[in-house]
Amino acid sequence: MLEQLTFSSIHDSTSNITISDEILNALSEVSKNSDILSIYSTNARAIYFFPVSSDVYKLSIQIFPLTPEIVAKIMTKIAEFSTKVVYSTGLCLVENRCFWEGFLQEKDLIKPINNIEEILQSIAEIKGIKIDQVHNSN
Repeated sequence: MLEQLTFSSIHDSTSNITISDEILNALSEVSKNSDILSIYSTNARAIYFFPVSSDVYKLSIQIFPLTPEIVAKIMTKIAEFSTKVVYSTGLCLVENRCFWEGFLQEKDLIKPINNIEEILQSIAEIKGIKIDQVHNSN
């Protein structure tokens, strides 16, 4: 018997969307040992669920101009303060602006959260930085 990697269903409107028992059962196994971070990605039009075990921060960066060198610089800087990114949008163009968003767990940070903005500001092409804690929906 093959292992199921995905679960799927079709809905005729957003008001009829429910999460199937199969998905909820799979998620409940994850939530026994951790919280669940849910992310809706507007560019991918997808919902993602990730197990997390500490506070989570959403890091939003606006970049201009976009070059391959800038991408490498940003990834190098992120590695200076976090050992792991739970999820990132990658680079997304909105009109003529470029954005990157990533979710970081506090347990993966190697520098305090309030040092992140200062570390990233050393890259001249970063035009905006926003850091928000993701709050529990309960």
